[in-house]
Amino acid sequence: MKNEDISYGKKPKLIDYFYDSYNLYNASKSQLMATGILDEKTVDKFLEGKKKFDLEKEYYDFCNSPFSFITIESDSYPEKLRNIYDYPYGLFYIGTLPDFSRAVSIVGARRCSAYGKKIALELGEKLGEAGFTVISGMARGIDAYSHRGCLNSGGNTVAVLGSGCDVIYPRDNRLLYEDIVSSSGAVISEYQMGSSPVALNFPRRNRIVSALSDIVIVVEARDKSGSLITADFALEHGKDIYVIPGRIGDSLSTGTNKLLSQGAGIIYDIDGFINQLQDAYGQKTSVNKRPKEKINLTSEQKKVLSMFDEYPKSLATVLEESHMDYLKLISNVLSLERIGVLTEVFKNNYVKMV
Repeated sequence: MKNEDISYGKKPKLIDYFYDSYNLYNASKSQLMATGILDEKTVDKFLEGKKKFDLEKEYYDFCNSPFSFITIESDSYPEKLRNIYDYPYGLFYIGTLPDFSRAVSIVGARRCSAYGKKIALELGEKLGEAGFTVISGMARGIDAYSHRGCLNSGGNTVAVLGSGCDVIYPRDNRLLYEDIVSSSGAVISEYQMGSSPVALNFPRRNRIVSALSDIVIVVEARDKSGSLITADFALEHGKDIYVIPGRIGDSLSTGTNKLLSQGAGIIYDIDGFINQLQDAYGQKTSVNKRPKEKINLTSEQKKVLSMFDEYPKSLATVLEESHMDYLKLISNVLSLERIGVLTEVFKNNYVKMV
């Protein structure tokens, strides 16, 4: 099914209405219309597309690929994304997702200067050395150099794409893409597999770059550039913005100097800036777990939970043993994971937590 059938902004609302994706997928026309979220044309398009979509084959092919998918219903969904208004329903990714507890994004011009390249490499490298996850968009220029600097120091970096996470854009960043994935980093996207890098995707992508980080650093930016869109999202999300100052009259400094005039922080000494961050974050601390609440499971959830134990067990094995409809099985597994009684230890393999 095409990802244009239902807009990204409406998907979370539909999930909230139907409680989970299984109910949404199996909803009738009258049920979909009753939500008041979709018009009749969109409902008809969605239902027609569903007839042509082989869900079982798509699921099988995806499970046998190196890619993964998490939704807002999953405990592994980044907590920082839950806190924004237009959070993505799900994320496709390849690699290893960090916890984003110490995360800094670096953005800037694609056609950057030699000075911008030097600064982006140094920032990425020193943030990586200091244990921070460096987030950017894997675009040419500042983005790519930030990722590369972090990789050079053995740090952890995450690329957020404006295409499907299986579509490398720009193509000349293929080696960077592979290095990010092979170094325990991650490449993520809210867009469906195979999605092309169309212009409208990138402003939406920038909100994720901002949301996943605590601090946004702009190295070089022209007036009305995509980097300023990321800065706008950072302001909306309540994130701190820092800027590398530039020369007056230089087009690559117009955007950054404008941010300075609006109150952004200034980085005039990279080592000093890193030391300030270290002082602010201190040592890594464990996340405070919420007190356990009484868990009430349906009979179907109890049946599915009983099929797992403390050792990893694959969905394929449980599907064969339970003789359940695979969509029902997936729906119950997701709900049990959301409750916290199942956890995915590696792709499509779960262990019981109670």
